[in-house]
Amino acid sequence: MDLIGDLILMQELAEYGSFSKAGLIRGQAPSSLARRLDGLESHLKVRLFNRAPSGLSLTASGAQKLIEARSIIEAACKLTSRDGENGVLTGHIVVSAPSRLGEKLVAPVVLQFLKKHPYASVDLHFTDSIQNLEQDKVDISVRVGTEPPDHHYIRRIVTNKRILVASQTYLASRAPIKSVTDLDEHDGLLLGRTSIWSLIHQDGQTHVAFPKQRLRAITGDVLLSMCKANLGIALKSIWDVRRDLENGKVVQVLPEWFQAHASDIMLVTPSKKFVSPTAFAFNHMLTDYLKSALRHDNQ
Repeated sequence: MDLIGDLILMQELAEYGSFSKAGLIRGQAPSSLARRLDGLESHLKVRLFNRAPSGLSLTASGAQKLIEARSIIEAACKLTSRDGENGVLTGHIVVSAPSRLGEKLVAPVVLQFLKKHPYASVDLHFTDSIQNLEQDKVDISVRVGTEPPDHHYIRRIVTNKRILVASQTYLASRAPIKSVTDLDEHDGLLLGRTSIWSLIHQDGQTHVAFPKQRLRAITGDVLLSMCKANLGIALKSIWDVRRDLENGKVVQVLPEWFQAHASDIMLVTPSKKFVSPTAFAFNHMLTDYLKSALRHDNQ
């Protein structure tokens, strides 16, 4: 008997509420899942679910057993997933992230993860819309600045530091920027509904700049493209412009100034959802990668 596997099935049946939904997710026949549940109930000597045409519902005893089962599952998953060399990960996970960040920072980790664990699989949801983790069955969500509901687990990875950048061609064509007050005379490439830049100096001094609106866009990649096309100054995350800074496509403007009230890059998981070995291992790999890739951004 695979007790841990059966406890995981119990947790999934409680979440999905029917054999058919759980079977669809697992790719297994509902009848086989029903037989496994019968076996688990026989082993535990307790009825875990009420079965009705409308679906499954936990009994009072089942609800108590589910609490105990989750503790057992969590411990077992941590034990097996921390040492990937001793076990083969075969699970499926759903990972979401903002589009630009996902393409630049999450996709490389997914590639590395799938090469290391050839029997694991991943669904990637790269979108700038905030997803409902439970409704969309998301195991791990990378978010920037948007605080999730209190019932979610949050792991803050690093501060998302933003700096001012422009092309050398644009800067050469305009009046020199000698102080932060000069920004008001320059063309701004603005994100969303923003019309100002709230900035902070490395010594703690703050300033609000009112650039001339040349372009407003809801996606950061458009702003960066326009910035490299010599249209103005943009406030961008360091991770998003690092390569362009290195190859000279853009340069930093007023290096001693950066965005005030910077938001955090966070990993978010739904707290009610059992963390599978595959999700646990990916979370660990993604955390290590992001900390390593972004550690210089805040220096």
